[in-house]
Amino acid sequence: MDVRSPDLREPDPEAVETLADGEVGHQEPELEADAAAAAEQRRQRRFLFTALLRSPTFMTGLVIVLFWVFMGLFSTAFTQSPTSIDAMATLQEPSAEHWFGTDDLGRDVLARTMAGARTVLYIAPLATVLALLWGSIVGLVSGFYRGITDEIIMRLVDVLLALPIIITSILILSLLGRGMAIIIITIGALFTPPVSRTVRSAVIGEREREYVMAARLRGERSAFVMAREILPNIKEPIIVEGTIRLGYAVFTAATLSFLGFGLAPPSPDWGLTIATQRVFLQIAPWAVLFPAAALASLVVAVNLITDGLGRVFSK
Repeated sequence: MDVRSPDLREPDPEAVETLADGEVGHQEPELEADAAAAAEQRRQRRFLFTALLRSPTFMTGLVIVLFWVFMGLFSTAFTQSPTSIDAMATLQEPSAEHWFGTDDLGRDVLARTMAGARTVLYIAPLATVLALLWGSIVGLVSGFYRGITDEIIMRLVDVLLALPIIITSILILSLLGRGMAIIIITIGALFTPPVSRTVRSAVIGEREREYVMAARLRGERSAFVMAREILPNIKEPIIVEGTIRLGYAVFTAATLSFLGFGLAPPSPDWGLTIATQRVFLQIAPWAVLFPAAALASLVVAVNLITDGLGRVFSK
């Protein structure tokens, strides 16, 4: 006689097998859906990568930017020291010895032009990253919650957008100093409002999508929905906005240096070089024109990258 409780009896092997088959059968469609989604994402990435490689606009801008990045990092391996002074070779015209001529202190203009990319490519990208970080947070919160939260944030953003960037930067740098870190934080903070408006517009277009509603129904926290669901789906406008701000950051950093609120001499910074050498423009134009052309080429290259990205993402 079997005296074991019914609850303690051995489970029926056929029932266990049937239950397991049912769970596997239920999981298979989910696994197939996840695999299909991953495959679609890989296909989209390959398409974007191929489209960018085939874009003459994007590739031209990228080559110019990479050239200046390389020069900023390794120019001293190919040129003289940008701070080396030769009192016997002041304001010399371009020659075989000095391809871009020399400035008022006998420093090689080619060396200073190539090395001048270093400071710009430190300041502008870091300031842009800060602007994208802060602007994305503000835009996500504003666009996701809407209502009174959106109204308060956007009114503050409107006030900040009304401030002239250069004048406001000068006031901040006059108060806090003009170190590289202060310049980066200042430019990043002043570029945050336009980034936040772009992100907010993108979030508003996504917050009512099915995948967001599904995440809410699952009980996910708002921070998770914003960071893991919405943010990956608005990366394209953020990338384009980032390249736009990068071009403005390059120009802003150079302008502040030109006005005397950037880095101090003997830095080869392009804006500073143009400011200090402009008094010799009539007798030694090469000391100004080459750094100015380098600055213009970098700004144009960033704009070409922006245009190429916009065309590819719009397809």
